[in-house]
Amino acid sequence: MKDQRDEFPLSRRRSKSYSVSHSSPDGRRVNEQQAEETPLPPRRVKFPSNKYQTARWFYNVLIALFLALMTALFLYGRELSGG
Repeated sequence: MKDQRDEFPLSRRRSKSYSVSHSSPDGRRVNEQQAEETPLPPRRVKFPSNKYQTARWFYNVLIALFLALMTALFLYGRELSGG
C-alpha cells in the first residue's frame, strides 16, 4: 500500500507555483539530500576580499601625493631664492 504522505494532489491553481516534494524512505526530502551532497562554497571564495588591493592603492596614492608635495615645495623654494 502506498503512503498518502509521499504524494498529494494540488489544486490547479497551486500546481503552477508549488512543486510536490517526495520524501525518501528515511524521512528526509529530496531537496535536503541534494543540499547535503553539494555544500555551499565558503563566503571568502564566493565574495573575495579586496583588502590588499585597496591598501596597495592607498599607499600608492600616498606616495604620489608625497612626491607632488616635494616637487611643489622644491619649485616654490627655488622661485623664492631667485634661482
